[in-house]
Amino acid sequence: MRDLNIGTKVGLALLTDKWNALTICNLTTTPAGFMGLRQQVRGISTLKLLTVLAKLEQLDLVVSTPNYTYALTPAGEQFQQSLMMLEAWGDQVITAMQ
Repeated sequence: MRDLNIGTKVGLALLTDKWNALTICNLTTTPAGFMGLRQQVRGISTLKLLTVLAKLEQLDLVVSTPNYTYALTPAGEQFQQSLMMLEAWGDQVITAMQ
């Protein structure tokens, strides 16, 4: 392989911004209010969270409602599961290194 394909690049771009992953990890398929989500994703500014949610919505990972609630789409759930698998793998690597 000489270069990463576009799908890999998109996935890595999402992972390299911690706010994307933290936002995805704090959402479910049940709609959550913006302010509740803002409290769960500690350290993120209101403007940054709005930007992240807009980006995730554009990628069809998150859906919003007119009353500012947000939930994972089926694609968002799949991405969340991938993040959990990555976390489990990282935990195994750390445990093996000790």
